[in-house]
This record gives sequence, structure tokens and C-alpha cells, in this order.
Amino acid sequence: MHIIRPTSTRARRAAVAAALCLLSPLAACGRDRDRDRVEDTRSGAAAVDSALADTSAMAVARRALGPEVRMAVPFRLQHRPARFVAAALPIMEWVPDLARSGNSVGPGGHEMVIVEMTQESHAIHKPGLYASREPFLPRLDDTATVAPADSATLARMMGVEDADGDGDPEVWAAQYRPAKGGGHAWDVRAYDRGGRAMYQLISGTVSEGGVDASAQGFSGNVAQNPAMRQWLLDRVARLEAALASAPAGAGR
Repeated sequence: MHIIRPTSTRARRAAVAAALCLLSPLAACGRDRDRDRVEDTRSGAAAVDSALADTSAMAVARRALGPEVRMAVPFRLQHRPARFVAAALPIMEWVPDLARSGNSVGPGGHEMVIVEMTQESHAIHKPGLYASREPFLPRLDDTATVAPADSATLARMMGVEDADGDGDPEVWAAQYRPAKGGGHAWDVRAYDRGGRAMYQLISGTVSEGGVDASAQGFSGNVAQNPAMRQWLLDRVARLEAALASAPAGAGR
């Protein structure tokens, strides 16, 4: 170890000044490094907090149902503190229709699932809302895959809307079925989460001997809700208009 002893006061002051000049940048760099570490820590914590605090409809739906969610629509009900998200999940295999005994829904379509959230917990409701792949997406065959559909296409066949104008939105979905010999049928359902009620209209056209025949059938509870009846009819009319304007090669 070498000890440098200044021989004069002036030399001593010069040595101290030189030492201070050397120490100041090092100390500043140390403070900068510490500040960078603090900022990095804060940034990392903020990113985690942001991910956990992400309350967007899609984030909420994927936390509850998984990354397969294709579309998520938030909604609320009057006089209910809970928050709701209607989420579209792809159907990957034939599944039984929960709302229509004996019916099944094929792969390629989507099921609308409702996530209900409170401060304490969340619940998942599957009332039996299904949207078919056809007629707006190509039919599945042995070489096709269940490709994701964009939200605009999905919104043609499912969504959230205050169907009867009572201030509480319903979650709805539509299925399309081609008929043997020509024609097709629509199965449109709207679920009232507040009243735990499913409303349904099956509307179809059949071609026989060059004559087109149409028929409609409503669920029994539609008679007590005229506004819902009209909404179901209007929804089928919109679907028919979209079908007529769909490009060739769609699922028809």
C-alpha cells in the first residue's frame, strides 16, 4: 500500500480537489445505476399490475375461459352490481344443444358463453346459444381447418342487444341449416340473463315442386313479449338480407 502525503497545504488541497473530481462522477454513476434499477423494478411491477388490472372484455373473458375466445362483448343489467361479458368460443367437435333436446351443433361454429363477475367471484353461464359456421364462412371438409373468423363476420351471427327495449340487453345467436331439396332454416335465440329466459324463433323456407313454402315457430314465452317477437322477426330479415348479398363460395 502506498500512502501519498502532500508536502504542502496547496498540494493537499489540490489532491483533495482531484479526489473529489474523481469521486463525483463515480457517485453520480452509482446513483444513476440505482435509479435505473428502481425504474426497471417499477416498470416491471407496473407491467404486472397492468396485466392483472386489465379489465377489457377480451382480457376478462380469456382469463375466465382461456385464450380461445374469439369475440367478447361487455354488458350490464339494471339494478345488478355484477359485470357481464358475452364471449364467443369455437366449437371444435359435435356438441349437444343445451336448449333443444335431440339437436347437435357441429364443429366450426361458436358458442356464446356469459361470464358474470362480482368483486368476490365470477360465474360462467352456458344457456345454449350457438352460431353456426354457415352460411357466411366456407363449409368445413376433410382438408379445411377451423380457422378463426373475424369479429365482423361473427357479429352477423351473434351479439348483445337490448332486443325488447326494457333497458337490459339480451345475448343472441343464430344457426343456419340448409334444407334437403332446397331452402334453409334459421334458428335465432335471445337469452335474457336477468329473467333467465330463452326466446326462440325457427324460420324456414322449403322448395317443393317449384313452390316455395315458409314456416315460422316461436317459443311459447314469446307471446308474452311482443317486442321480442318483433325483434326476432327483424333479426331473421337481416340475416336473409346478409345471405342474399353474401359472395359466391360462402357456406351455401
